[in-house]
Amino acid sequence: MAVDAKEAPKADNSAQNVGAERRDSVTAEKQDNKKSNVEVLAQIRKAVVDDNSLSMNAKNAKILFKNGLVTLKGPVDSDAEKARVEELAKSCSSVSSVKNMLTVAPKK
Repeated sequence: MAVDAKEAPKADNSAQNVGAERRDSVTAEKQDNKKSNVEVLAQIRKAVVDDNSLSMNAKNAKILFKNGLVTLKGPVDSDAEKARVEELAKSCSSVSSVKNMLTVAPKK
């Protein structure tokens, strides 16, 4: 049976993209690729990936770094994971602050 195109819901994530379009928002495209920044990102990513207590969602979180500020984005499985990823980011000596925008994904 064919699905009528009028009945199928249209995919639309434009509301989610509004924040990324702001000039002052941090996105992967706006990060600079200075060696020191890349090293900080690699250090944080390694700490997150090596933490066996974290889910795959947490290990795949977006980690952005600019001017000493780490921004964390994406879904995690629990409040504990959200706090743990933030703790790992703060443990890096080059990090002055962390903006934790991680969200706890609903249970399926």
